[in-house]
Amino acid sequence: MNPEPHRASAQRESEDSVATRIRERMGECTPSERKVARALLATYPGAGFETVAGLAEIAGVSGATVVRFTTRLGYRGFPDFQRALRVELEQRGASPTALYERTSSARRSARGDRLADLAFAPAEDLKTTFAGLSEHDFNTTLDALAAPRNRIWIVGGRYSGFLAQYLAASLQQLRSGVRMVPEMASLRAAALTDFDAKDVLIAFDFRRYEAATRELVQLAKARRASVVVVTDQWLSPCAPDADAVLTSVASERGPFDSVVPVMAMIEALFEALLVRIGDPARDRIAHIEETAQRLDLL
Repeated sequence: MNPEPHRASAQRESEDSVATRIRERMGECTPSERKVARALLATYPGAGFETVAGLAEIAGVSGATVVRFTTRLGYRGFPDFQRALRVELEQRGASPTALYERTSSARRSARGDRLADLAFAPAEDLKTTFAGLSEHDFNTTLDALAAPRNRIWIVGGRYSGFLAQYLAASLQQLRSGVRMVPEMASLRAAALTDFDAKDVLIAFDFRRYEAATRELVQLAKARRASVVVVTDQWLSPCAPDADAVLTSVASERGPFDSVVPVMAMIEALFEALLVRIGDPARDRIAHIEETAQRLDLL
């Protein structure tokens, strides 16, 4: 039996997840179907494993509405919807070892002496990511970052910490009031104590999602802060609490997910924010340059 068709099918499902379909097609739904969508996202993915009757009760709709909603998402019915959700759940918790085994044959077939071939997959990831980005969520993020009164806090995790630091370093060139959420427990508690409506939390959270990040997001929302979640196609559990969700898509081709789409999103935010802020950003860059020269840092 040739395993490649199965791998290709699994790859397509991982890039077109249930969570992504729900968010993309929410606007096409009837009011009753949107109740099902919100119920699913509120406790994602757990609510999706209820029975039709159980999910209908949670959403306050009929069982027929639940089934219609799953077909609107493109599934052949509720059992097909739950099958896709099980596949997604497996993908969300995939370890580097599992990814290595799953993609090993594809790596063996790649020719390292053909650099153009090695560039093809990252280029496709970029196209898919930017085609699927919500313009509303991207602009909501820009609005939050551009407001001078806002204090910007950025946090990452095991895999995404360096991405969070890259965003922080980029934004600090354009505006003041940008900080990483402290890692030390006492400093983190002190910083979060002062959170209010002037604060914006940008949380990076990718598969094998981190409970500490979810708790941080929930606390920020409880204190009326704005939240932006940068995540993958399977959607962080933080997504339902976010004011904006920026989703990257990376094809599986090794033990670790590519960061190329995320880095590109960060650079896109930087370029758009530079235009949005305008002269004050240019003046800040010049002042930073002067300070660096005065301190002999260059």
